[in-house]
Amino acid sequence: MANINETIRGKKLYKEGSEGQEASKNASGEIVISKEKSEELNTLNDISDLFNDDAIYQTNKFLLKQVEDLRQDVEELHAFIKDAFGKDSSSAASQGAKGDTGSQGPKGDTGSTGPQGPKGDTGSTGPQGTKGNTGSTGPQGPAGNDGSNGTNGSNGAKGDKGDTGATGATGPQGAAGSNASVSGFKGQKTVGKETWTFEDGLLKTVK
Repeated sequence: MANINETIRGKKLYKEGSEGQEASKNASGEIVISKEKSEELNTLNDISDLFNDDAIYQTNKFLLKQVEDLRQDVEELHAFIKDAFGKDSSSAASQGAKGDTGSQGPKGDTGSTGPQGPKGDTGSTGPQGTKGNTGSTGPQGPAGNDGSNGTNGSNGAKGDKGDTGATGATGPQGAAGSNASVSGFKGQKTVGKETWTFEDGLLKTVK
């Protein structure tokens, strides 16, 4: 387990001063340099010249190694703090070890009735019930088939006399009669179904 100090051990490597001033330590122990040099240092982002000049490199190579080790430590520390505590210091808090399990609490209240379960299987057939009352009369059945034809009725009454039929064909010539003009026969004679009427021995009508 480790503790962290209230403040850092060292001071800033440099602090910007006025233009053209020489580097000096102020009352707070900080190194104050000229404004020109401070601005130049603040814009530096390429140290390739330090590696390319062998004289400068040989003089500072051990210092460069220490600075790189320190940079890696700071990078790892930054990642650890952000993962462990987040980026907001006001809500950051370290988590301790898990405590012992507490004792079991009292039994809770009975819960509300659950939803109705699914429909059960059909039960076995029960015993036969008592005989029921006679039901009401059912609706009328459909009409039956047609009956067989009845027997012929009795003959009807004789009808009225029909109209006179058309004149039939002339019948065959009869046998020669007596001299009608001499005898002067007058009367009717039936020939087949026709009635012949004579006057003064001459044929007048045929019906």
